[in-house]
Amino acid sequence: MRVSIIGPAYPLRGGIAHHVYWIQQQLTARDHTVQVVSFRKLYPGMFFPGTTELDGSRLKLDAGALRILTPLNPATWLRAFKLVRSFSPDVVVFEWWQPFFAPLVGTLARCFRRSGLRCLIECHNIFPHERSPLDRTLVSFALSAADHLITHSTNDREELLALVPGKTVSVSPLPALDEFSTPGTGAREGRTILFFGKVRKYKGLDVLLAAMPKVLSRIECELLVIGEFYDSIEKYQQLIRTLGIEKYVRIDNRYVPNEEVPAIFDQADLLVLPYLSATQSGVARIALSNRLPIIASRTGGLSESVIEGFNGMLFPPSDPSALADRIIEYFSANLGPAFAKNMLTSSDTRLCTIIDTIERLARHE
Repeated sequence: MRVSIIGPAYPLRGGIAHHVYWIQQQLTARDHTVQVVSFRKLYPGMFFPGTTELDGSRLKLDAGALRILTPLNPATWLRAFKLVRSFSPDVVVFEWWQPFFAPLVGTLARCFRRSGLRCLIECHNIFPHERSPLDRTLVSFALSAADHLITHSTNDREELLALVPGKTVSVSPLPALDEFSTPGTGAREGRTILFFGKVRKYKGLDVLLAAMPKVLSRIECELLVIGEFYDSIEKYQQLIRTLGIEKYVRIDNRYVPNEEVPAIFDQADLLVLPYLSATQSGVARIALSNRLPIIASRTGGLSESVIEGFNGMLFPPSDPSALADRIIEYFSANLGPAFAKNMLTSSDTRLCTIIDTIERLARHE
């Protein structure tokens, strides 16, 4: 079987680039031939809040991508179309996460289908976390062009079917890369809280910080905030000072290289995901693969990843007091070792669904 994947890939950085690598590795392991078509550049400089789009990690998750596409240059779309068509794939897989790419995805998918190629779009988000009036039109144009769609939560599937009724939509949780897992014991007997990944408003870091005084009144613990700030770091630093918790919060403001990820998850005892809104979370998947318990807000697909009383706990979004109560309960009852043990003996048989769906679509099933 021959598969073309269109999405960001190394040397571009980030979770979707890592996911493209995972798909390429899984398909190759099943003896399929894979072509990856990626981007020369994702965003115009004025729209990108980070330091760089490129991954400087020593551990290179390289899918061997052809760097062709520029979102605002249709000439590169035509070049990609010709390269994919000459490769003659049984299925073309698009990665979707942002309406900015709707003209490219919607146009290419329609061109491929007119030339007889089947198209699958894997949706990491349906809509962006920060919405605009044009989003619905753009998302509908792009996603209605697919033969089949994959979401990573049932919540996203319902939202997608309301937007493009009649489409076939599968649900599969995000996988975690073996490269991000650690062979550590995962005892989780300490009191180190981790907030990991890009810091944006919807991630709710301010909710976690607001919960910390109540937590610290009962439990002595440390909060590690590790990730690149796409939101103003000064705002959070001021909140930390106002709350008087500087002694207990350590900020590491940077994009974390791939090779450092396992050690970070190994040193923590609890991951907190205080998201205001969510579809799914690659960070949650890394935590689960490392047997790191999670306390998360009950929103979007997070409540499908975090099983109350088994691998973590849930709380209402935007409620610092409720979050503090859950953290206090977690540490007071020493739930970390039990939750970590539960994750050691459990497995998620759905994690191959993405690859299985690609294979079924390629076979026209």
